[in-house]
Amino acid sequence: MHNSLKRAVSIAIAAIALFSLPCGSIFARTHIDIDKKCSITVDIPDTWEDLYTVDFPVELYRVADVDENDVYTATKQFDELAKSISDVSSKTTADDWEKMAKTAADIADKGSLTADEVIDVSNGRGNVTGVKTGLYLVYAKPANSARFGYTFVPYLVSAPNNEFAMTGSGSDSWIYDDIDIELKPEQTGLMGSLQINKTLKTYNTALGEPVFAFDVEAYDRDGNVVFSDIASIRFDSTGAKSVVIDNIPAGSRVIVKEVYAAGSYQVTSSDSIETQIVAGETADVDFTNDYNDKLIYSTGVVNHFEYDGTGWEWVQN
Repeated sequence: MHNSLKRAVSIAIAAIALFSLPCGSIFARTHIDIDKKCSITVDIPDTWEDLYTVDFPVELYRVADVDENDVYTATKQFDELAKSISDVSSKTTADDWEKMAKTAADIADKGSLTADEVIDVSNGRGNVTGVKTGLYLVYAKPANSARFGYTFVPYLVSAPNNEFAMTGSGSDSWIYDDIDIELKPEQTGLMGSLQINKTLKTYNTALGEPVFAFDVEAYDRDGNVVFSDIASIRFDSTGAKSVVIDNIPAGSRVIVKEVYAAGSYQVTSSDSIETQIVAGETADVDFTNDYNDKLIYSTGVVNHFEYDGTGWEWVQN
């Protein structure tokens, strides 16, 4: 029969979605086999399909030893947490667990500690065996896919674990094998840049400064437009010039079209080029124009619109 203190603890556990709580002696009445090895499995929720494309490590740091009576003692490297761990009880809140996990992560970072175990996650899943009993910090560093950046909340998990302590129901026996932990990712969109390079082979000074305009549109994998803009380059001599467009969603397919060339200058390269945007990098596209021996004076301006959070602002390039 589960004691009343267990029931109080299970209520606290139900409120803590991000933490696999360590199962102190208040959680279970059976003894722990401290010499038995455990295995831990990491699962990424299938709702995070994009994260399945990323291979990344999850580090486990042994924060505390555990004895057969399920009493935890902070390891030497994490002795800063000694009091917090010894004070664990049914009154330990979600905020308390979060603070302990964050402190443990800070200690691991500042001390450049080596992880006790590393789980290599690939295609949304990873597993490690032969894990010593104890309390572990689960720490996944930031990871990037082609389109998104991911961060993960550090938390604590006990090995072995206890089904009743985790859910408030089920078996009160200790779980040594396939202790399942589900990471909680936070996603942010990544950006890349585009550089349009224009070469003008011949220039007629009598015709003024020619302007060349480009339509830039980016599409996601479903064909939706995720970015649209107009860029321009003005020449006052022959040679090469460039313009850079920032903050284009990473992973998008970009089509750049030269939509306007000064009257006496014709495109000698392709007038439409496709490229891919990579996070943190700058993709290049190259266009070439040449004087066509026609005496057509022309110049121009390009209107550009920027969204300031409340409306669109017109800017003349």
